[in-house]
Amino acid sequence: MSSSTSQLWQTDAWRQEATRWIDESLERRGLTRVPVTPRQPRVRAWSTQLVVDTSAGRAWFKACSPSTSPEPGIYRVLKRVAPDRLPEVWASDEERGWLLMPDQGAQLRAVADAETIVGLWSGVLRRYARLQRASIDVVEQLVAAGVPRWQPQDLVSHWLTGPGADHPQTERALRAAAARLTDSGLPDTIQHNDLHAGNVFCADGSAAAIHDARFFDWGDSYVGNPLCSLMIALLGPSYHFDLPADPERDARLTRSYVSAWADLVPSARLIELLPDALLIANLARIRSNERALEHATDAERAEWMPKILDPAVEQVLAAG
Repeated sequence: MSSSTSQLWQTDAWRQEATRWIDESLERRGLTRVPVTPRQPRVRAWSTQLVVDTSAGRAWFKACSPSTSPEPGIYRVLKRVAPDRLPEVWASDEERGWLLMPDQGAQLRAVADAETIVGLWSGVLRRYARLQRASIDVVEQLVAAGVPRWQPQDLVSHWLTGPGADHPQTERALRAAAARLTDSGLPDTIQHNDLHAGNVFCADGSAAAIHDARFFDWGDSYVGNPLCSLMIALLGPSYHFDLPADPERDARLTRSYVSAWADLVPSARLIELLPDALLIANLARIRSNERALEHATDAERAEWMPKILDPAVEQVLAAG
């Protein structure tokens, strides 16, 4: 097994190195760090954060596992085509997977509630789809930066030779779903792969603020079929706000999202393809979670596999 990133990130030597880099990055911007040891609110197998108080307010440092998608490179490339949909980055180190950002304000899940989330989330999904449309022009640059390209049939092949090797009965349904998605007419784009209200910054919970929503936490992302983004996006309202399952809510959110693609593919056709996209999206979640745990300890794998990997496997088996 690869060495554990989480164990490295909890050493004094690593924290001192990261703090030196933070200080140097702030100095280049004419800022200073308040002379208090940065706080480390959490450590996961795939990332950790340090909270830093500076002369310009609070800032956040993030270190990403080398086995996840390269967030510094993703921000660099997407900033060229969608700067208004991404948080500000003060400094980055693509080789080490480090980011330094000023505090971006509230996450959408903190300012929305059960009464407002559906309307707000509808607007966010339209804005996110426009970010995906913009990313069409930089897909090759994203891949060159290290973002994996996982087209539907690639994901099926990985499943059948990896976690699904003992379940050949799933092949027929998965191959058919992948073929329909591939033939949909949608181009490859960035696919966030963890799109929920906890990964969206907004000024407040007003409808007007949604027009400035910014998307972050791209460590699970890949280049592939954009429609697969809806899997996590449709689950989010129930997960964060304890809302019951609601097909009418899902239909409303789906219509908001696909409206951004209607000039390329009729919305009715994309709605028909939604079950295929949700099925293939589970394969992408499986693959990204495998990568996220590549540098995990045995204890971390035991903790996280039942939470983030096993449910996706169960969904694929149920559909197959």
